[in-house]
Amino acid sequence: MITKEDFTKLEHQLDAFAKVKKLKSPEAKQLLDQYFNMIQHYFQQINAIEVIDFKYLDEYAVVPMNFEERYNYMIARKYHFMGYSQMKTLKTELIKMNASYQIRLKNKR
Repeated sequence: MITKEDFTKLEHQLDAFAKVKKLKSPEAKQLLDQYFNMIQHYFQQINAIEVIDFKYLDEYAVVPMNFEERYNYMIARKYHFMGYSQMKTLKTELIKMNASYQIRLKNKR
């Protein structure tokens, strides 16, 4: 199960690369790939799905606004600072939205 701490560990490493403008280095690219994959898996985990299918976004419980557009933006700019920034923003939104969703589920019971 992916937690906020898992993201934080990678972010510390990636922030160090970003600070010296080395996000395009081979080491940073490997970490950015891991970070992006972790976001994908987290999205799948919180929505209890095997594969992200954009045709069914309306049926998923936790979906940030403009998710498909942002997802495509991140793919196109994965190794750029703005792509990394978008990943961090999306990760934060997913964590908050999932927490809210889990509280609503708990209160329904």
